[in-house]
Amino acid sequence: MEAIVCSTTCQWHSKAPGGVVDRVRGAVLDGTLSRVSVLASDVGETGEEAASRWPGVVEWTIPAREQQRDWLLAAGLRRGTGNLLVLDCACDIRRGTVEAFADLAATTALVTGRPGRPVPITAATRREGRHLWLEGVLRTEGQMPAGNSQAPMHYIGALLVSGEADRRFLADALESRCGGPRDAAGLSPWHAAIDALARRTRVPCAVLGHDVHGEEAVIEEWLGGGSHAQTYVRLPSGYGNRTVRKEATGAGLGKLNEEISWLSGLDPTAGRHFAGIVSSRVEPHNASMDLAFHHLPTLRGLILSGEIDSEEAALWARRILAALRRDVYPAGYRAVPVDYVLRTHLSRIETRLAETAVALPGLRALWNADSLLVNGVRLRGAGALVAEIAQDGQALRMLTPERLVRTHGDPHFDNVLIDRRNHRFLLIDPRGNAGYDPAYDLGKVWHSVNSLYDLIHGGHVEVAAGGDGIDYAFTSPTLVEFYRRVRDRVHAWLTATGWHQDDPHWMLKVRLAEAAHMCSVMPFHIARDQRETVVLACYARGLELLNELHRDLLAVRLGPIRSEVWSGPRRAAVMDRSVG
Repeated sequence: MEAIVCSTTCQWHSKAPGGVVDRVRGAVLDGTLSRVSVLASDVGETGEEAASRWPGVVEWTIPAREQQRDWLLAAGLRRGTGNLLVLDCACDIRRGTVEAFADLAATTALVTGRPGRPVPITAATRREGRHLWLEGVLRTEGQMPAGNSQAPMHYIGALLVSGEADRRFLADALESRCGGPRDAAGLSPWHAAIDALARRTRVPCAVLGHDVHGEEAVIEEWLGGGSHAQTYVRLPSGYGNRTVRKEATGAGLGKLNEEISWLSGLDPTAGRHFAGIVSSRVEPHNASMDLAFHHLPTLRGLILSGEIDSEEAALWARRILAALRRDVYPAGYRAVPVDYVLRTHLSRIETRLAETAVALPGLRALWNADSLLVNGVRLRGAGALVAEIAQDGQALRMLTPERLVRTHGDPHFDNVLIDRRNHRFLLIDPRGNAGYDPAYDLGKVWHSVNSLYDLIHGGHVEVAAGGDGIDYAFTSPTLVEFYRRVRDRVHAWLTATGWHQDDPHWMLKVRLAEAAHMCSVMPFHIARDQRETVVLACYARGLELLNELHRDLLAVRLGPIRSEVWSGPRRAAVMDRSVG
């Protein structure tokens, strides 16, 4: 990678030129930077800098006029086709910035939401899923594009230009503005060129922020964070590679500490199925963990993108469950507490319902109702059913496992990375429990293939809610049928391979775990967008499951019941919104 430093002075240090050599020394010595072109300011260089020119690697030019500086920058853009890091000033060579940008393959701007000093250039950005995109740069926040609701960020003087097309476009845009007045927005020719590029194509942003320990971090993208933790891809701040950073404070601290301890204690046989810990840091009020980054899709992502068929999806699900049973579960056998079902499932439902009611008071009547209409069918509320099951000694005995083992705790399809080329998978985001029933893990798989949580979370559902009920409908019959085939194949394999270990009530245990997962996941999906589609759909689906489980717990007293694996949605719960 090459770099161009456009100036060695700016309004923040107009009297003393910023040093370049010391700031890029590490990147030059480790081979990250092959060439550095410095367009020095007319006040000249310091003696130390002059003695450290590194001929052939660091080249110095002092433009006679500002117009010449723009021409030289345009010429540098046209020279070569690889990655070029353009820095507004020497003071923009922040610790770790060069190393962070060397890991990227697309044109990327560096922005921040919390500048350490006043920054004159505002960045109009838009958040889409995991990424932040640059929509333009401007002098004041009042010039934000119409319809942009994203909080203004600040462009902080670093743009990685990748590929010949972007280099040529920026050079052309810069040359067309050289020698002319500032544009209507008051931008310099270079910043106006960046603005033109952002309005022409999608330019991702890396975000300079601070982690929970108060240290600078360059964030490439945000990942889904559950259980009150924040997860993002962190670009390297020095030697090393990008990592997946998971950090927590407050409510999420305990779980993250458990996860760090659980992963650190894995034996090699079990550990080979998980992303490895690069580093971790635990403090009294916050904790963080860096995991090895793997550029792999999740099993859910492969399914929803149509890249695999149902047979391959079922194959991966079987392999995951087989590895858990073979390599993870044998360690850590524990006796079962007498209150296992109450503590693990029933109390969790009550607690999460209370949390949701506090967070969404406008929908409190739905969470507290003794009964509710779901797709036109009157169902009993979760609170009433939980209280009844908790008092049913026979039901509790059927639902209590004989022993507990070390489980993953959250092996749904978005927590599995698939390496199709090398025929392997990696499990991520374990719950970190010392002992659970394997049915807890299987309930997570079942809430993907049977509850269709993947479709709910992926936006393939429509919901309407009123004071007395919730109607929901999946919008892709094709995907519903896909998951149904996966579920049936996995269930046939579980039965054939003796997963149940002669437990006649094994599927009741799985169904309890599945229903509890769906009825307790709501606090982690609150969107505060007035629709709350995911929250409402999860609760409606969970109510269906819980009511049907309660029905079968009563029926089993009269004799064996068929092991239900598919409790389908009720009335008109599949809408065809596919195109074509």
